[in-house]
Amino acid sequence: MNTLLQNQLQQAFGKDFKLNETSKEFQTFLQLIQENYENYEETTKTLSSTLQNSAKKLKQTNQLLTQQKELLKNVENSMEDAVFYKDLDFKYIGCNQKFAEFLQTPESKIIGKTDYDFFDIDTAKEYEKSNQLMLKEKKKIVYKHWLNYKGKKIYLMTSKTLLLNDNGEVVGIVGISRDITNEYKLQQDIEHKNIMLIQQNKLVSMGEMIANIAHQWRQPLNSLNLLMYKTQLYYHKGMLNEENLDKNIADSLLLIQEMSQTIDDFRNFFKPNRVLENFPLHEVIYKAYTIIHSRLETNHIKCNINIHKEYFINGYKNELFQVILNLLNNSVDALCSKKIQKPLIEISVKEKNKKIVLEIVDNAKGIPKEIIDKIFDPYFTTKDKGTGLGLYMSKIIVESHMKGKLTLKSTQEGSLFTIELDKIR
Repeated sequence: MNTLLQNQLQQAFGKDFKLNETSKEFQTFLQLIQENYENYEETTKTLSSTLQNSAKKLKQTNQLLTQQKELLKNVENSMEDAVFYKDLDFKYIGCNQKFAEFLQTPESKIIGKTDYDFFDIDTAKEYEKSNQLMLKEKKKIVYKHWLNYKGKKIYLMTSKTLLLNDNGEVVGIVGISRDITNEYKLQQDIEHKNIMLIQQNKLVSMGEMIANIAHQWRQPLNSLNLLMYKTQLYYHKGMLNEENLDKNIADSLLLIQEMSQTIDDFRNFFKPNRVLENFPLHEVIYKAYTIIHSRLETNHIKCNINIHKEYFINGYKNELFQVILNLLNNSVDALCSKKIQKPLIEISVKEKNKKIVLEIVDNAKGIPKEIIDKIFDPYFTTKDKGTGLGLYMSKIIVESHMKGKLTLKSTQEGSLFTIELDKIR
């Protein structure tokens, strides 16, 4: 150690320099170097050990992250939905296997590309517009759309949400698309079958409608017959003057207009078109009441209508008309079959919990408990010549077509049908 130090000092200060190893200053200096060297070795060993441990933990962490990444990728690839990720420039930064299969392109060739590289320009613009809207409003969006891709037409439901980093900053978009073509077609088939059932139910009830019209026409026809006889009588007795003739003609025209209105109501009821519109609820109720009025009178059934306010709803006017008419006919049938002494039907409309509530109640002593749960089932009927479609289709119309609710409550006094519909704000 001293020789090595002597050589180093001579190189620095010349060959004549001699180290005095016995001096107190040198011994102190040597001891200081020795202590620092020992501390250096200890620090080096500690640092080396720390670095080894850190490297081991880092390796374990990297392995864990790799496993988690592989697990996440496996989960993504096992999904039936197509998953994709985009950065803020709307370039793809990743996707799952389903999305790659849909584009018929490996993921490695998708990354870095945009929608303009895979879809027609109109579709790409629509996707870009939805991306911009989501980033602007900072919220998730869900939409359904048709897509023509490589000769295949599919109906997609796409959900997009923001992609955030660990600091909560928006760094991109994550999207999930599901092919709902089969579900859409199935829904269309169900809708078509429901429409066919509605028409079938209308045809089945045509006999009742014709009977109602016959009742409706009987009185004005008798009145027309009397007016014609009266006119003829005036003529033969020389009493037919201009005043009498004008009055009889005016009365006849009013009767004919009333009969024509009945035909119009009948014709509108059987129109196959379904138009979604805003309309006043009382108008449909009174139209149904007008159709059934003669039947009510014939069977001496009292019908009270309690509507104190005009309510507008959105839906299919003719279909709701069919429901109300069907419920009224059911009440009339029940009242007649049970031979109620003072038969009564009450119709009321009110607002409750931001809903429009239409109630039709009778005093026909209700429905037996053993069948009340089947009352809305298709083809279930208690009538000798019934089809079992009326109440079933009424529920379909109210709940599926009108997005409302049709319920039945039965007591010993009678039956209460309740229709709840959304009020137009």
